[in-house]
Amino acid sequence: MNLIEIKSPAKLNLHLQVLNRRIDGFHNISSLFTLIDIADEMSFKRTEKYINLIESTPIQDNIVLKAAMLLKENYGVNKGVTINLSKSIPEQKGLGGGSSNAASTLICLNKLWDLDLPQPELQSLALQLGSDVPFFVYGKTAWAEGRGELLRRFPYKKRFFILIFPDEKISTREAFNNFKIKEEIQLNKENFSNELSFNSFEKWVRNKYTSINSLFNKFESIGKPRLSGTGSTIFIEFDSEDQARLVHKRNPELVFVKSLDRSPLMQIIE
Repeated sequence: MNLIEIKSPAKLNLHLQVLNRRIDGFHNISSLFTLIDIADEMSFKRTEKYINLIESTPIQDNIVLKAAMLLKENYGVNKGVTINLSKSIPEQKGLGGGSSNAASTLICLNKLWDLDLPQPELQSLALQLGSDVPFFVYGKTAWAEGRGELLRRFPYKKRFFILIFPDEKISTREAFNNFKIKEEIQLNKENFSNELSFNSFEKWVRNKYTSINSLFNKFESIGKPRLSGTGSTIFIEFDSEDQARLVHKRNPELVFVKSLDRSPLMQIIE
């Protein structure tokens, strides 16, 4: 195999609770991840030696290159690759686009370079790149704990969402460094419900960004607005596809998406 073309999907956090700060500086969380059908497009073409990344929208310090170099250096790979990345997932919006791209790179180069690394080993490598990357290697609806690397399969439910993209881009590092951890009821895989779900960052984001707070207030009349990740994407879940599409028809500036049970990457890794 010399060429792999794949869609690299986004995620939503249906719940995100920050529990505490760890000795290593990271935070323990509990979160429910689901994949959605907005995706970047990536292709990987095997070459003789060097790693080359071609981007539709150049991103400084791209995590895709870090993922490729991690595999190449850790396993003494003497092959190369040309990677094409066409972005559709907005950056710094809490949708995990960069993390998804990194996971796609690990999975596709594992196949293209004939490394045959098992999925658990790829997930361990993924954690070196970022806390969300292991989920995208796992590739299915999951309850996450630890930094986000302790993943358990969560029963899949077809879900329909409207996404609202504020203009603001929010740095994950800034969000974790500035918000204050509150004592809250801890949800887990066994007691989770949509009614009890929350995002630990929502209050900090709404207080800091008045325009985002205004969007929450504006769309409360059509559903329960929630924040994905550290923001800035706001999403509203609907009981049916018809309901979501009707809201989208009335508000064409918003984005309609559906959940995915499995990542397109699973066809490569399994």
